[in-house]
Amino acid sequence: MNLSLRAQLALWIGLMTLVIMSSTTFLAQQVTVWNIEQSIDDALQKRANMVAALISSDITTDEASYVQVMDELAKQEFPFSPLLLRIVNPRGKVIVEYGKVADQLVHKLDDQLRFPEVIDGHLDDITLDGGEPLRVYTLAVSDPRTRQILALVQAVESLGQVNQAKNRLWLNGIIVGAVGGLLAITSGLTIFRRGFRPLKTILQAIDQVDYYHLKARLREEARPAELQQLSKSLTAMWQRLDAAAITKQKVLGSVSHELRTPLTALQGHLEVFLLKPSLSPEVRDGLERMLKETRRLVRMVKDLLLNVQLESNPVFVSEEVNLRGLFDEVFGDMWVLAKGLDFNLTALEDVIVCGDRDLLKQMMLNIVDNAIKFTPQGGRIELRLDRHNGSAVLEVSDTGSGIPREEIPHVTEAFYKSDISRKSAGEGSRLGLSIVKQIVGLHGGQLDIQSRERAGTVVKVRLPLRNPCATG
Repeated sequence: MNLSLRAQLALWIGLMTLVIMSSTTFLAQQVTVWNIEQSIDDALQKRANMVAALISSDITTDEASYVQVMDELAKQEFPFSPLLLRIVNPRGKVIVEYGKVADQLVHKLDDQLRFPEVIDGHLDDITLDGGEPLRVYTLAVSDPRTRQILALVQAVESLGQVNQAKNRLWLNGIIVGAVGGLLAITSGLTIFRRGFRPLKTILQAIDQVDYYHLKARLREEARPAELQQLSKSLTAMWQRLDAAAITKQKVLGSVSHELRTPLTALQGHLEVFLLKPSLSPEVRDGLERMLKETRRLVRMVKDLLLNVQLESNPVFVSEEVNLRGLFDEVFGDMWVLAKGLDFNLTALEDVIVCGDRDLLKQMMLNIVDNAIKFTPQGGRIELRLDRHNGSAVLEVSDTGSGIPREEIPHVTEAFYKSDISRKSAGEGSRLGLSIVKQIVGLHGGQLDIQSRERAGTVVKVRLPLRNPCATG
């Protein structure tokens, strides 16, 4: 699936926003939890170190003095009293406890006393079955002179607040992340929409440019420097193309006009020569071949000149044209060329449109001529004229060689030569359907070509019914 540049950028902005918000939320949660845990550890160490300092300041083996130490601390309203604080002698007997101890907690606290790290202080987590985790700091108090362990101090604090903080942080992080991500994506899309607006204007102007509309100019507006330069370059390019197209039209028009006179004269002389009865069969055959090619050249020059005139978007005065009468004329003119074909005309009633009679007849002649050219002997060509939804409908269908599906969009291009026409014995200017398309467009109509290879072609023209006629 090919996404537009805007869609790709919007998608990447959305994904990156979600990743950044999620990463930031996770990092903030981890840092906050780490700070809380660090605060708990610092508080536990301060409490234990304070008790150890008091014991060390009055070195004695009298365990009753330790009770006095704790009593003194309690009387002073120990400002950071832990969940549990206890003093244990080197043999593991509890001397004094400050706080309540669950029975299942005692043996786990006693296990902490056996770690060798207690000499310098040991931090660890313990968990009660079905209870919240606890943080324990165990510190051995030694005689500074003899290095004899006098007692062990344990400070215990609950980690329940840490878990609660984690849950709150995750919930708040998800909410804030979702809201922040939505706002960031919305803001990003708004910025992209505003940023791409000048480019969208340029693309719309480019879409309106074709061979017949090369004078397009981009309207002046505030744009980024890069897009402003692109706008100037496009305008300059269109001006050069328009000048080249005008020059081409003038050259083709001039050449076509200059060729038409001598070719018409040559055709007339050949026709006169062929009227002489004294010509030998060989000479007559040669003159007939020359006349045939001359007529083909005259038609090509005529098509070139007409194509140039149509490309210059001529203004013509509309008149009422009876398409049924015009169909009859075309049918009569092309009957001779349709020898060996089943050639039929169906026009049940008069159909009046407004337009240029000569151009409309040329349009019909070109369509029928194409059908005859590519329909083999024994084939069928049908001409139909009808009304439908306020439009005149002209239809020419044949059972000829057809057009490959991939070539149908191109057959109305000037000088386009399809594979089918390359294999055809007939040659032409390759402007027939291009002229048809231009005439239909000048009359505000629609051209539809449907075809299947080796099954035939249907050319359908819809022209609006106008009453009364207006000047075009």
